[in-house]
Order: sequence, then structure tokens, then C-alpha cells
Amino acid sequence: MGRRWTDRDIEELRRLARQKTTQIAESLDRSVGSVVFKAYTLTLPLRPNRSSHVALEPGPAGFEWHE
Repeated sequence: MGRRWTDRDIEELRRLARQKTTQIAESLDRSVGSVVFKAYTLTLPLRPNRSSHVALEPGPAGFEWHE
């Protein structure tokens, strides 16, 4: 288990929410998964990390990313 989120970390996450998740994770010294999950538990929308050239196509278990 990683380190706990402090009130200061959460405040910083809210402030950075418009940046790419990879940038937020780097700023907070956390994994992207940790940032995404914490934002989800706070119902905080994040900016998608996707490039405009990435296509979304249905795969056998849902959607798969193809570049």
C-alpha cells in the first residue's frame, strides 16, 4: 500500500485537475493509477491523457486503444 493522502495532497490534486494525469502524478510523486483512483473517490473530473490521434475501437472485452 502506498502512502496516505494528506489534506494538502488533496488540495493540490484539486488545483492540478486540469493538467494531464501524468503531469499530476509527477507533481505529487504518485502513480497515475493512484491519482486517477483518488480523483474518482473525490468525484473530481480529470483531463483525459489521450492524444487526438488515438482511435478507440471495440474489442472482445470492451474498448481497446490503438495508436
